[in-house]
Amino acid sequence: MHHPLEGLARMCEWVGKDYAYNLDFIPEDRFAWKPAPTAKSALEFTDEAIRFARAVTRYFRGEGFAWDDAPPAATREEAKAALIAAANAYAEQLRQIPPERLSGTVEWPFGTFPCSMAASLPVIELIHHRGQAVYLQSLLGDAEMHFAPME
Repeated sequence: MHHPLEGLARMCEWVGKDYAYNLDFIPEDRFAWKPAPTAKSALEFTDEAIRFARAVTRYFRGEGFAWDDAPPAATREEAKAALIAAANAYAEQLRQIPPERLSGTVEWPFGTFPCSMAASLPVIELIHHRGQAVYLQSLLGDAEMHFAPME
């Protein structure tokens, strides 16, 4: 039987890989750079996406919603590895959510959501922050679109 979240899980795997791929197009001297004092750097907003995916993975494993206290990635390569690992772990967790649970709700510290919608939020967050990385590339003069191969 086809799991109802299989398409979302596959998108999560790809966007994690594609986001990591796009981080390679941000110059090294701009990876921790902030375009404004109150802005986040590529390293910081990538850490935010990683932590959210990890928190929701733990939630759907039955461990409750909690931000992890792991140190943030210090380098591009660490960020890319953590990003791909978090996306893949969440994709696998999506495949484990019992289909009947999707009609319920989830209670998180910042609100109550339909489970079917909540399950998509980490993927949306990954797509959102991938977009920030791509926009940062364009601010720095990269006029090309970069996509990791789809498999």
